[in-house]
Amino acid sequence: MLQLDPYKGSSRKLVIAIDIGTTYSGAAYCVLDPGEIPQVLSVTRFPGQEGENKSRDVKIPSVLYYDQQGRPRAVGAEATLQDTEDEAYTQEWDRVRWFKLHLRPPSILPGATLPPIGVNKSIVEILADYLAYVFRCVKDFISETNPTGRQILDTDTPIDFVLSHPNGWSGPQQSNMRRAAILAKLVPDDDEGTARLQFVTEGEASLQFCIATGLGNDVMQKDRYVTIVDCGGGTIDLSTYRVLDSQPIAVEESVIPKCLIQGSTMVDHRAEELLKSKLRLSRFSTPGDLQVMMSYFETTTKPTFKNISSTSYVRFGGQSDTDERVNIRRGVLSLSGLEMASLFRPSIDAIKSAIDSQLSGINAHLTTILLVGGFATSPFLRTELQEHLNKKGLRMFTPEGQTSKAVVEGALWFYLDNRVRARVVRHTYGSECATRYDPSLPGHFIRKHRTYTGVDGDSRLPCCFAILTQKGTSVTEETGFGISCITRRLFGNLNTTVSVDVIAYRGNKTNPEWTDEEPEMFHTLCTIKAAPALSSWEKHSGPNGPYWSKRIDVILLLGLTEMKAHLSWLENGVRRISPASIIYGEEQ
Repeated sequence: MLQLDPYKGSSRKLVIAIDIGTTYSGAAYCVLDPGEIPQVLSVTRFPGQEGENKSRDVKIPSVLYYDQQGRPRAVGAEATLQDTEDEAYTQEWDRVRWFKLHLRPPSILPGATLPPIGVNKSIVEILADYLAYVFRCVKDFISETNPTGRQILDTDTPIDFVLSHPNGWSGPQQSNMRRAAILAKLVPDDDEGTARLQFVTEGEASLQFCIATGLGNDVMQKDRYVTIVDCGGGTIDLSTYRVLDSQPIAVEESVIPKCLIQGSTMVDHRAEELLKSKLRLSRFSTPGDLQVMMSYFETTTKPTFKNISSTSYVRFGGQSDTDERVNIRRGVLSLSGLEMASLFRPSIDAIKSAIDSQLSGINAHLTTILLVGGFATSPFLRTELQEHLNKKGLRMFTPEGQTSKAVVEGALWFYLDNRVRARVVRHTYGSECATRYDPSLPGHFIRKHRTYTGVDGDSRLPCCFAILTQKGTSVTEETGFGISCITRRLFGNLNTTVSVDVIAYRGNKTNPEWTDEEPEMFHTLCTIKAAPALSSWEKHSGPNGPYWSKRIDVILLLGLTEMKAHLSWLENGVRRISPASIIYGEEQ
């Protein structure tokens, strides 16, 4: 177990972590009192769970019901109660689920068939409604169970938040999550709100949980590696770390993390398609029967499936409900072991391939795989992965304990005692710029037709790619990467705001030089804006009259869990640094 030092802050603070999952979500909190050792506590009770034994399950379904006016009428566990479902049917409410996956980058599972969003609201608005509900539940739980927390809630003490997200989410998705948090009134829409909200990947949060709870003590030895395979409802997140030191534990990310949308919901999706096909000529193919079958499949059939030699059962009806043609007897549908295995196979094969990829660039025999997450409780999944790794002579453990809460509690441990010292750059980043034309260079000469004359009279070529940093580079939180660019504007048209697009290259070249080669591999990630003082611009004379110029250094900090940026320039001989706005557009 990781032992925290007493909180060194000067005033009391409350920190809340929220993990919005594809199928289930959870929350945890920590009260920080000066001089006291912090405790990470899960929220273990939500509305709609009264009377149930929730000692092993501290999550609620990621489900909402909206009425015809677009107002949320039931959320979480309350949305799964029988009386809620009856009212939803009568009042024609719309059920929304799997909304988290609609936030994914287009590059992840393109063209995926997801449950449609039947309400006239954006995904950000839906996420905001859900976050607002979870926040209310957390406050109610703290007020009922923690006197200190109640005192904090009764005052205007600011609350810090940590939101987790899949490994494959980056700046654009974080921006949408921040907008949702602001709409949900978790934080204000200003610099203070930005400072009170942090993000962490699910893979890193799971690592922090394993370190903090002692689940990885035997493998956290210097120069060894640990691969976290977090199997959730929607995504499978893989992260690999090298242990820098074991006393105290410090690690560095050693491989680019992986994110697969092959979680347990994909098994459910394939099961629904199988049932529709299997029952298409049966009287039990009605939407109502299918809904009951899928509910039983998700809660009982899927999590208990062990091997292909056994038959699985889906209970949905009564003694008189029989159709021998499709293996339905007395209200129970039978599925063969091969049929069940076919539902898991694409997910399992994808996980195996991703594990192999994570291990390909390191010493695999110094690596231990830790399997966590709700989907990791599947005996069939564990057996298949264990057999795959046994053949390679590798070790895999599924740590005991409530690893289904690894992400949400790990997010708090990340806030309290981050043990990751360096991270790996996901893509090659740079910016498109114009360069002075040089006909002696082959790359320039073949683009002669694209030259233009700048305001300074020089011939220039567009579409040159200036690299900030390359994919796979290991960076610390303090590491900054910069490029210099010169902005030129005709006299009289001076707008002091400088904008620089940060572009991510996703191809296979080590040093891409031109954006007109493999144009589909260059994606504008964000725009960085700042406004140097008017007095810092320099006036020049050009063939078309006077013009202004300004040399700007764009500095990116990529070693954090959220990208930061600032601009730097000389002003009257003094180096100035300005925090820059990062504006994310829709990822292409």
